[in-house]
Amino acid sequence: TPVIDRTYPLSETPEAFRYLDEGHAQGKVVITVEHNNKT
Repeated sequence: TPVIDRTYPLSETPEAFRYLDEGHAQGKVVITVEHNNKT
């Protein structure tokens, strides 16, 4: 089972990559995409 360290919204992708580049991640870093059902 993968260990999720942090979750970031799609709008914060640069911050997620910065976190990874700095070597802080102890598990997986997840980028979430919000699904909007407006029609």
